[in-house]
Amino acid sequence: MTPGELKRILGAPTALLIGIGVALGSGIFRAPGEVAASLPSTGWIVIAWIAGGIVALMQGMVTAELATRFPKAGGEYVYLREAYGDFVAFFFGWSYTVFIVGAGAASIARALGDFSVELFQVGVTWAGPFAALAIIATTIVNAIGLRTGAATQNTLTALKVLALLVVAGVGLFYTQPARDVGPAAAPGLTGLPSLSASLTGFLAVFWSFAGTTDSVKLAEEIQDVRRALPRAVIGSAAALTVVYLLFNVALMRVVPAADMAGMPSVPGEAMERALGASGRSAMLVTAILICLGALTSTVLTTVRVTFALARDGLAFGVLSRMSKAQSPVPALILVAAVAIVLACSREFGRILGIYFLASTVLFGLAYASLILFRMREDSVPPNIFRCPLGIAQALVLIVFQLALAVNIAWTQPKDAQYTLLLLAFFAVLYLVWRKRADGASHELRRGTGDRGARTDAGRPPRDADRTL
Repeated sequence: MTPGELKRILGAPTALLIGIGVALGSGIFRAPGEVAASLPSTGWIVIAWIAGGIVALMQGMVTAELATRFPKAGGEYVYLREAYGDFVAFFFGWSYTVFIVGAGAASIARALGDFSVELFQVGVTWAGPFAALAIIATTIVNAIGLRTGAATQNTLTALKVLALLVVAGVGLFYTQPARDVGPAAAPGLTGLPSLSASLTGFLAVFWSFAGTTDSVKLAEEIQDVRRALPRAVIGSAAALTVVYLLFNVALMRVVPAADMAGMPSVPGEAMERALGASGRSAMLVTAILICLGALTSTVLTTVRVTFALARDGLAFGVLSRMSKAQSPVPALILVAAVAIVLACSREFGRILGIYFLASTVLFGLAYASLILFRMREDSVPPNIFRCPLGIAQALVLIVFQLALAVNIAWTQPKDAQYTLLLLAFFAVLYLVWRKRADGASHELRRGTGDRGARTDAGRPPRDADRTL
């Protein structure tokens, strides 16, 4: 094992459960009401969830090829660095740390806070503290070590899937199925939704699938990575598609789609109608469990981008330090602080808008990198997963990301301006960082003189270089 290399601790089952664990979070509680508010019939609602699964499968196949080409910690950050160089890698890494890791974790934690407020019947001002407490708890678990964080997320993911299947069972066997009434709940494919309405509804669906490819960020720590990762990212998308379809069909048997429109928590309402007040309380406990599991999985995986950024010298060196138990503790502390600030200062919907607008830009670049690699190579590299129709699938995903970005910018212009300004800030920050790094390198050469030509084999290894 070379200095700085990570131990391959995680097996294939964990890689699969990570994708499910990250994706299966607050989105499945908020999405049904938002989808029903945007789409005109139950048929279109079902199609939206199927389409979400198809997009997630395409993302899985494209990302699987990229991951097996470059099985290193950091996932998309690595692919962008290899495709475009340090500038885009820096832009992605820092933007990802703030928007995807920070805002993504904040949105899950904020939803957990909202559910906790309702369960414990306290004021809404407690939502932020509940969210912050959840972020701190999951950060501590992951800081203990990779094995502890992975074991915790595996357990919570299994419990989450079981809980959703139980809720689906209650709905599917409900003895008084709801009858749709009114144009908003028309059966079949009645009515054609507008493009904007379709994208708005699909954004909520897409949020529910976001994270199915996150196991690639642990590629350097997964055993038999060239087999395990393709199965994990594709398998997690397929499994969630089945679970989400069963879950939403079950909900619509209990709550008419017309009633679902705009409802903040359709599962809670469905369980209350089916089982009474105790059903709603049980659903709130389930929601908190699901959000806590998703937060644990998110913190475990996405912080590897920040670690990889620092290991490559594009962030502060302290963020590349790994504990003996293989946990990037300084990076965990940073992203936890960002998530707490966002969770306590912004409402869930606004956090979600920032998250998705940033991700459309960043992940669109990642999918485009596959096209560049294919065009550059003279022959197919050995031992990689070859994505079927890879260039075509990447192009479809790029167009899809662009459409989402335009729709978010149109419907949420203030958050769009805020997000784009911060993205521009990170682009300028790269120039400052590079000038600082070049200056430090120049001073080091001047200070060492001819000694700079010597090897440093005799120096004590830095924390980031130690073999774990």
